[in-house]
Amino acid sequence: MATFEQRPGGAWRAKIRRKGYPALSATFDTKAEAQRWASEIEGDMSRARFVDMREAERTTLAEALDRYAREVSSMKKGAKQELTRINKWKKHAFAGKSLAALKSSDFALYRDDELKEGRSTATVRLDLAIISHLYTVAIKDWGIEGLSNPVMKLRMPKGAKERDRRPMSIELNGVLKAAGEIHAEMPAIIELAIETAMRRSELLGLRRENVKAKHVLLEDTKNGSRRLVPLSSKARALLDGLPVRLDGRIFSLTPHSVSQYFHRACKAALVRDLHFHDLRHEGTSRLFEKGLSIMEVATITGHKTMSMLKRYTHLCPDTLADKLG
Repeated sequence: MATFEQRPGGAWRAKIRRKGYPALSATFDTKAEAQRWASEIEGDMSRARFVDMREAERTTLAEALDRYAREVSSMKKGAKQELTRINKWKKHAFAGKSLAALKSSDFALYRDDELKEGRSTATVRLDLAIISHLYTVAIKDWGIEGLSNPVMKLRMPKGAKERDRRPMSIELNGVLKAAGEIHAEMPAIIELAIETAMRRSELLGLRRENVKAKHVLLEDTKNGSRRLVPLSSKARALLDGLPVRLDGRIFSLTPHSVSQYFHRACKAALVRDLHFHDLRHEGTSRLFEKGLSIMEVATITGHKTMSMLKRYTHLCPDTLADKLG
């Protein structure tokens, strides 16, 4: 049965005690509101539809994000980048709201505000993806009752136009020349990125013991699976021409340094809108242009799905025209 008592200041407190259910209480401005709440809760209990929302209502988004960072993000390879997004969310006005209180309309407002501020669609989608996964984990792994994922009901911003930048030979030659003047390892790194279509982190993580006669062994890749990457004769010559380091590494540079040096080289060579990751696009496209099948290319590049492989593949129309005869 529900009981009601008036609190100092005029508010009304409703208490519900029923066998087999947790004791519940809530405070309202009027007695009528307290009675209405109690009636709804007791009705749900009678029909065995009661869901204990207390944990969902007392857990703020900031608290959930802290737990997510400890238990989920810390296990990911991209933990550092994800932690940056988590800290961004913790500074937002939503951080103090409970998980139960946040609705899809709240995140729709966030989406629209971020896009108006000039954020890219990719950035907004990644921000919302963390919240979506947090709710999924809270429901499935943490067992917080009564929650639904508000982001799943949200219309996500359309992705940006797929990038199809491929460097021309004259651009590549200019960048290679400028890169060599910045650091001796840069030309080999650039050419190997194209020859092997390896990711920056995979290439710079190579050690001498990973290099075999005609392939390199990647023990630790972005998607977590082991991969063998075949080496062209040019790639083998590039690797053989590098000095042997005492620490066993192929290259001394860090991923961040390579990106900085590549940007500087492009600027010096007057090459616009070319990123280091575009070299992976270029390498993947060249594999197709050599006549390799989709499955053969996927084996080399490590793409798990054909849709992801398509995003990185932009074939030269002149090469395709030559094949047509």
